[in-house]
Amino acid sequence: MAQEMTAVKEKTIAELAAESASASQNTQKAVIEVNDVSKSFVVGKNVISVLKNINLKIYPEEFIIILGPSGSGKSTLLNILLGLEAPTTGHVVLNGTDITYMKTDKIAKIRYGVYGIIFQRSDWIRSFSVLDNVTLPLALNNIKKKIRREQAWMRLKQVGMADHGLYYPTELSGGQQQKVSLARSLINDPPIIVADEPTGNLDSVSAERVMNTFKDLNEKEHKTVMMVTHNIDYVRYASRTIYVRDGTIIEGSEQFKK
Repeated sequence: MAQEMTAVKEKTIAELAAESASASQNTQKAVIEVNDVSKSFVVGKNVISVLKNINLKIYPEEFIIILGPSGSGKSTLLNILLGLEAPTTGHVVLNGTDITYMKTDKIAKIRYGVYGIIFQRSDWIRSFSVLDNVTLPLALNNIKKKIRREQAWMRLKQVGMADHGLYYPTELSGGQQQKVSLARSLINDPPIIVADEPTGNLDSVSAERVMNTFKDLNEKEHKTVMMVTHNIDYVRYASRTIYVRDGTIIEGSEQFKK
């Protein structure tokens, strides 16, 4: 018994936390499963392998950082998780449903109900106000104008941009535009927030604010957050970090911390 107590004491806090997280995952059902996924592109007479036999599970309310250098395959992996690209081989299962080879329109409907997506560069309708750009996902799904505007004001207030609702996106700074993108991604209250290099064009202060907002969404609204980045500084925000290099997940990277 004394030896067992000594062994426990010798474990680091990080190791105990990792064991606790692993035990919690074992009792939960994964919201996303990636099974033996590979992705290749044909360029001329050459076959370029971008992803190689990826296996991955994402659990509810995790804050996942997908970390890796440029060209490692992390953005391709994200696109496959979202159903924006089909893998060459393997399967993606979302909430128990295999979405790998579904028709585009069916995947789009599922994606609308599950994901809030933020890209590095936001696509705006320049003739629309900030408010109208934020309401757009609801408008495309025939939600009444009054309801979608109420939701948009609420989300703009949440990210600190309610005072800019009647501006045009091109009148905002890069950091402000990314906050508006976040508001738009939340408009349909999705359970999973997905961000692809969302701080890539921001200064350090704006980037920190965006990361703290993601953290709040994860901890206070219980959103599952998946973020792709090449910036190792952000792993401190994550509950789990997955390191991608040369199209593969590095073994043991799911416990990776700076």
